[in-house]
Amino acid sequence: MYITTELHGRGATLTPRGDIDFETLDQLRACLTGLPDTVVEVTWDLHAVTFVDIAGLHLLSTPTAPAQVTLTNLTPPVTHLLEVATATFPDRGWDRHLPAPVGRGAVRTAV
Repeated sequence: MYITTELHGRGATLTPRGDIDFETLDQLRACLTGLPDTVVEVTWDLHAVTFVDIAGLHLLSTPTAPAQVTLTNLTPPVTHLLEVATATFPDRGWDRHLPAPVGRGAVRTAV
């Protein structure tokens, strides 16, 4: 797992490359906890994620994560995991990380 971190003002973009699973979860969480205290918005750029399992959901539930989390460039494995999680646990709000359905005008953001 290789992760690029870019800081920009009060935000950061984290770009992991490879698999998100329980073997890489601690490394990904360390990137979050290693961010400066001034960072309140994190964008996960997932264009280079080739596989993700339930560890991805654990990552999104990291208690030390900033208040605002956005996912960009979702790959098919990430989208599939979020769709299954939404269908299985609709009250958890996993759908907020999915792109808005075409034609409905909805905007989903993480809070």
